[in-house]
Amino acid sequence: MKIHYEITGDITKPTLLLIHGLGWTQKIWNEVQEALKEDLQLILIDLPGHGESEATNEYDLEVIADMIHREIALIPVSNLYVAGSSLGAAVALAYGRKYNANGVILIDGGFTALNRIEGLHAEDMIYNPLPAYAFESMDAYFRFMRSDNPDLWNDYIATAVADQLFLDPKEGVYKQKASSAIQQKYLESLYYFDPLDALGRLSDTKKITVMVALHEQQQKADVEEDLLAFYNVHRNTDILYYEDTDHLIMLDKPKRFIEDVKRIIHNGKSSGIAD
Repeated sequence: MKIHYEITGDITKPTLLLIHGLGWTQKIWNEVQEALKEDLQLILIDLPGHGESEATNEYDLEVIADMIHREIALIPVSNLYVAGSSLGAAVALAYGRKYNANGVILIDGGFTALNRIEGLHAEDMIYNPLPAYAFESMDAYFRFMRSDNPDLWNDYIATAVADQLFLDPKEGVYKQKASSAIQQKYLESLYYFDPLDALGRLSDTKKITVMVALHEQQQKADVEEDLLAFYNVHRNTDILYYEDTDHLIMLDKPKRFIEDVKRIIHNGKSSGIAD
């Protein structure tokens, strides 16, 4: 199967592989790549079944990491870092464990072992399809996507949201490029991916930075236990908190996110634990 990717930036600089989250495409990084292309070489991928990448029969996150590596292995890279958002953070961690990456940046994901949560079972990982009215037109989809956080919207986000859809020529309606069935398979695979197990097999020399969004639905007390368990397995970990920030940190706080990424890669460290 074919994984779509794009390369931009300066080939002589350190390389950052960017992995989007569930339902999105590599265009979610548009603002980030515009700001970082002078400082880094960037590899932006569409996960299997998303964007322009083909679907696959296997959605185990370790296997997804292998697929990505096979696709990009021949690209000349220097000082590779991997960053992933949400679901993509778990894929980034799987990739960083298995392949030659100097560090991994987890963007509000990839640090919780879902299969260790008491009372949570694989069958609880259910993807809820979006309502039919959201697909009546592109404007309808924009309205639906903006409704959750109306203030979080700009041209970069609009482009990324539009890239989630395609117009089915036979039915004449918009559909998600990542179908409900594909997104369901990813959620099931996320349940079985254990970041603590991955960390236990990760070299101590690899720097992990965990970026955590704090907002009404996720307070520091909600994640401290998971983060402590993560840190206790891999002490070469920095944790950055982003106050009053949406789950998609790079969209809500792009300026700080970009500066943190530059600092992590060029200085080999983040700004520490930020309240």
